Amino acid sequence: MAALEWEELLVSMSHELPQPVNQETGLDGATVLVGGDPGEVVVRLTRSSAAVSEFAVEWPGPHEPVTRPILFGSIRWRNLDSIHALMILNALILSARESRRAKYRTCRLCETVKPPEWMHADDVCQPCAEKHLGVVY
Repeated sequence: MAALEWEELLVSMSHELPQPVNQETGLDGATVLVGGDPGEVVVRLTRSSAAVSEFAVEWPGPHEPVTRPILFGSIRWRNLDSIHALMILNALILSARESRRAKYRTCRLCETVKPPEWMHADDVCQPCAEKHLGVVY
């Protein structure tokens, strides 16, 4: 069975993630792919391992969103043949994406589906809270 090559891994992950895909280099040299707008899935790749996380945001302050991905799983992809490595990563991506999408809510005022970090409450988004409820952020 053939081993997975770095370029093949990058291309495959870019195609499996929700579009658009934003690619960055971490401080440790890892390649970080964030799929979706708003973000849904984060894949962190090194030359030997891959970690798949659900995109998540915390608000330590009113104007300070901080990305805090929720780890779904990781593998040492260099130790697996390409078919098994990609199957595992694709399953993790699908699971992380489904978990993220399950947390989206519909605003009762504008009837728009929003990710949880854009909600003021379970049923009102931040823009509607400002516009209709007088909330100031």
